[in-house]
Amino acid sequence: MIRVYADFNARTADGGCWILQHGGTDLGASTAKLGLTSGDRILLYQDDDDFEVQATLEFRFLSETRSFTWIAYPDWDTVVHPVREMAAHK
Repeated sequence: MIRVYADFNARTADGGCWILQHGGTDLGASTAKLGLTSGDRILLYQDDDDFEVQATLEFRFLSETRSFTWIAYPDWDTVVHPVREMAAHK
């Protein structure tokens, strides 16, 4: 699963994250190279030592930017705290 940076503070009214980056580049510039399409599942994170959550990608119109963009909808039932998980396995 592709890991994507998300700014969880920039969310749509229906809970989607729209500031997304992969490798320091806007996700929109990387989707073709990564082979991503609407409906794909990705892994979102904000800080390397914080939580990760699975999300579904959609390409749709975003009123905040007045353009079509990639939006990731987190599935909060899949949250994992990697640091805590590693500590639990020691």
